[in-house]
Amino acid sequence: MTPKSKKLLYLSIGILISGYLIYNVFDKIEYDKLVTALEKANYFWLLPNIGLIVFAMYQRAFRWKFMLNPIKEVKFEKILASTSIGFMANNVLPARLGEFVRAYSLSAQDKEISKSASLATIFVERMVFDLVALLLIFGSILLFSENLQLILETDDVYGPLIIKGAQLAISVALIGIFSMLIIAHKPERVGQIMTKYLFFLPKKITGKVTSIVEKFADGLKFFKNIKTVFSVGLQTILLWLLMGASNYFVFLAFGFDIQFEASFVLLVVVSILIMAPSSPGFIGVYHKGVILSLGLYGILGEKAVACALVLHATQYVVITLMGFYYLKKEHLSLKELEETAEQSI
Repeated sequence: MTPKSKKLLYLSIGILISGYLIYNVFDKIEYDKLVTALEKANYFWLLPNIGLIVFAMYQRAFRWKFMLNPIKEVKFEKILASTSIGFMANNVLPARLGEFVRAYSLSAQDKEISKSASLATIFVERMVFDLVALLLIFGSILLFSENLQLILETDDVYGPLIIKGAQLAISVALIGIFSMLIIAHKPERVGQIMTKYLFFLPKKITGKVTSIVEKFADGLKFFKNIKTVFSVGLQTILLWLLMGASNYFVFLAFGFDIQFEASFVLLVVVSILIMAPSSPGFIGVYHKGVILSLGLYGILGEKAVACALVLHATQYVVITLMGFYYLKKEHLSLKELEETAEQSI
């Protein structure tokens, strides 16, 4: 299957899932009540929400710089540009190509950073540190909040679903940590094992696999420094605390009288759901996650949908504008980055 065919397949599956969830979200909604809920919102509260979204992008870039330093010390502005471009690409391109676009945009700006090494840092950042931090936050709330414990115990539909989702995320994070540690410390051995089990492929291809593993391992050099790993971990927790807090300002905009913890429960649920295939911008899966989370706290119907629309819109618009700004500033082509990223699908 060609890269373009794979992209088309992923896009089709994503659109189908997003379409179904959007239908599910808006089914039985009374649109006059939805409009009323949107009109009554106090959009002044979006200012701190947007401020934290922008600050979180800077924090992501700052964290990424720590992970890249063992390979090369890259200027913060270039890292911020690549981070913004990558997250923007996830909003406008299918199949989560933004993760690849982010890596390739950095390589385009600094030729000394290989695409494989850059991708390795992003993979660890997203599938290990982010997942672990989110689960720590969720676990802490679950441990200390009798309110959430009661909600999950009494909700026969979504309670078990959320717990199973968290358990799946824990499994993925543990597998990711274990795999990255092995590759970081034994890249040559991993390459040899992969070559052994890919014996049916031509030597030219197996040799390339070994080379890719070794380059990928370059991106995991920071794993060998405990202080750096600890620093990246703390920065990750700070990042997600900021993102969780940003949600609460949108709750205030709609006048929701719910616990502060709800903004973090929403953060975890949405973050797990957007791992599923969807259209660009996580349409449908994001909204369903917000509605599911708010439903646990008694916010239902048009009010929940209105909040989901605004939460998604603020993040989508702010991140997309930042990405296009840096794309133009760095004189990069989104089309060229997309074509390069397609080869990695």
